Amino acid sequence: MSGDCTVRAIRTLHGEIAATLASTTDLVLDCADIERVDIAFVQLVVSAAGTAERQAKRLTLVAVPDTVQGAFARAGLTPQAPFARAA
Repeated sequence: MSGDCTVRAIRTLHGEIAATLASTTDLVLDCADIERVDIAFVQLVVSAAGTAERQAKRLTLVAVPDTVQGAFARAGLTPQAPFARAA
């Protein structure tokens, strides 16, 4: 994933995730290089996780920095399981 995962980059990210999800059964999103993130990224991940689940596939986030953790927490979610509520 690139440094900018905000609404400005979401269209490109959506295309990349959709294309990769179409060609694999296990999609791993490496978040180590993400510097900026907002709710658009959280929505994209939740949507992609739902699509993956409906297709009997799996989406996993790895190397999740504090900025991404914070965005998910503000949405009341956890990046380890996008459908799980934060504790």
